[in-house]
Amino acid sequence: MASTGSWPLGTQDAEITRDLSPSAAVLEDSFSNVSKPLHRSKISYLHGVTRIGVTNGALGRSLGLVLLFGGIAEAQSVPEDTAVATPAEAPEAPAEVEQAEADTDATNANTTNTNATDPSTTDANVAIDDTSTNQRPWWSGNQPDGVARSTAAPSSQRADEPTPAADAADSEPEDEDDTRPVESGFAFGSYGRLVAASNLDGGLGRTANIVAFAPRIDEDVYMELELRRTDVWTGGLRSRVVATVAFGGPFFHLDGNFDESIAVRNLYAAVENALVDGLELWAGSRMWRGDDVYLLNFWPLDNINALGGGATYRWDAAEDGFGLDVATVVGLTRLDDPFQRQVDGAIPIDGFLPADVVVLDRPRTTLGLKVTGYPFGRRARTGLKFILYGEGHFIAEGTREVEVGVTERLPQDGGYVLGGQIGGWMADSNTFINLFFKWGRGLGAYNPLGVPFREGRVQDTERAREILIALSANYETGPFGLQLGAYYRNFRDADPSLFERTRLAEGVVNVRPHVWIGQRAGLSWDLSYQALQANQLDERTGQVVRGGVTKLGFIPFYSPFGRGTYTRPHLRLIYSLTLRDADAQRLYPEDDPRSRTKVEHFLGIGAEWWFDSSSYGQ
Repeated sequence: MASTGSWPLGTQDAEITRDLSPSAAVLEDSFSNVSKPLHRSKISYLHGVTRIGVTNGALGRSLGLVLLFGGIAEAQSVPEDTAVATPAEAPEAPAEVEQAEADTDATNANTTNTNATDPSTTDANVAIDDTSTNQRPWWSGNQPDGVARSTAAPSSQRADEPTPAADAADSEPEDEDDTRPVESGFAFGSYGRLVAASNLDGGLGRTANIVAFAPRIDEDVYMELELRRTDVWTGGLRSRVVATVAFGGPFFHLDGNFDESIAVRNLYAAVENALVDGLELWAGSRMWRGDDVYLLNFWPLDNINALGGGATYRWDAAEDGFGLDVATVVGLTRLDDPFQRQVDGAIPIDGFLPADVVVLDRPRTTLGLKVTGYPFGRRARTGLKFILYGEGHFIAEGTREVEVGVTERLPQDGGYVLGGQIGGWMADSNTFINLFFKWGRGLGAYNPLGVPFREGRVQDTERAREILIALSANYETGPFGLQLGAYYRNFRDADPSLFERTRLAEGVVNVRPHVWIGQRAGLSWDLSYQALQANQLDERTGQVVRGGVTKLGFIPFYSPFGRGTYTRPHLRLIYSLTLRDADAQRLYPEDDPRSRTKVEHFLGIGAEWWFDSSSYGQ
């Protein structure tokens, strides 16, 4: 019998949940979770996060990472007995720092100054005025009260005593290759969304989606904490170290378990203007992403979760002329799944406990290349950009043990992704539009955080392919705003059998108009339709598997930073009415109440925020 290919996640971070029961079928973000049983292990994947149930000790270690950085920040503060210059006495920043600030503020004109989703970037190319947000570079001189800044390590000497460095300065000229930074500082950022919701039938409100990348109006809770250190040297050299820890729900105050799902989303170091001006080098663990579709909470084109490194070179023809970025990344992914890793017990050389033997170890290597052009300059108030994008995916052959004395050879495999994006923006009206296209073949049609085969014999994925088209847009004028998100995806799996091969077409259209009442309060309506169709036949009806879901939502909100579809934080009430057609109800197992529920409610109170979370773009 031909093997059964699992439903893919595409190349995005949709959710897979593996159940403890071999017969459990889960329907969340991917149709794969509807049509095929998934065996649950200790790991599930949520939006690219490897969700791992951890003990309190693991939580302590994660929080200890944040405390460690906080301790470093405190160590960099000026001691009490050291003279501190008042703002009036503070020396002016070096010309290189002022230029860096000017370049940063100008660059923000082409990209949104918010980080909108879980990961917390928006899909905007357009900047929202810094006066309406709390995102400012740390060197701008507008730090919040209590933020420590230092230009050198603290000294143990009294302020009125001469230091050896001062004596040396009197007798020797200043070293032009001084390795001490002229500016140093820490910054804290965060993205988060929380909601407490009811289904108005005695239960909790929950997501009601049948496609991979669905409207986010009834999404689950998620939060990130980011801490980064930035140093600037004379000549424009700049470094940063970024640490981002993510937490997935449910949280303690809901389930009473002092145990959270935690993942390290970013932990890397980067150096800008390294070797030559405009070159950035980085290494570590990183979310390597571009523009997203905010309403659908996904990244259609470049979205690599990489343990590796990369480089970006930025070039501008003139102050306001053509701009060009070339970015590369290489990363490894090795899932704790028999498709990539298998550990068995063996008779030990000494002792009584069995020894662990790694039978299979074959990480997946992903290469990415992105070229971005700005015909009218990256700092233009009204501008245009185009992106050419490609990925290569490779995995070596291996052998795994099926049962005692029986092994299975896993073939070498590979694939690729080709795509592009065109976008335009008008910064003065906070308006933008992005159109994406992606073609994936072979292993490139499958998310690196998922596996192509979960049942049957493993084959190569050469026959698999994915086509994806997506749209994201925003428009604002006076007290009105409009957000738009949509995508269409067509997928075919790698099964060589014509009758076993699975094909899937799915898509979503989501529109969210806004009306502001005054400067800070407003109302939003969320209207969406999602549908899918597969080539399989429903055994109960004899018809093809399909389904459609309509959602009608209403969101009163309050935003202290004023008008703007991307200003945050938001405090809000959320109501969503879900209408399933009969085909959509049949996508759920018969024992699931949703298979018998045409109408479902979601009523809750929630909040969403983002600030100073700059870790998601290249």
